[in-house]
Amino acid sequence: MAQLNPYLNFDKNCREAMNFYHDCLGGELKFQTVAEMPEMAAQMPPEMKDQILHSSLTSGDILIMGSDLNREKAVEGNTVQLCLSLKSEEELVDLFSRLSKGGKVTEPIADMPWGAKYGSLTDKFNKQWLFNYQITDPM
Repeated sequence: MAQLNPYLNFDKNCREAMNFYHDCLGGELKFQTVAEMPEMAAQMPPEMKDQILHSSLTSGDILIMGSDLNREKAVEGNTVQLCLSLKSEEELVDLFSRLSKGGKVTEPIADMPWGAKYGSLTDKFNKQWLFNYQITDPM
């Protein structure tokens, strides 16, 4: 089965954002800068050499990728949300607390009619997160 992984675009703060997600989620974080790709660096202005060409954070089954390089200016919207399906209420509360630092809680954690504990927030990088811990079978 195919796996869907978010690829996040940032406006020159990819390193900061991915380090924040690493602090919150743990795992292994890798960065590749423009300077590390000589062919690409030769085509870019010198001030872009430290920009993140590609990054990846792997933590358990979670894979988040990101970059500072965008074909167009990064504009935040409400069309994409990152949903974490968690294995325990403790994990839900812990990650919700970590990712909300510097951000805004849009829905506090609460019991939901579909048999889950759920909450949502927008983190300090303006990315929207959904948190779901399914307690009972939703059907």
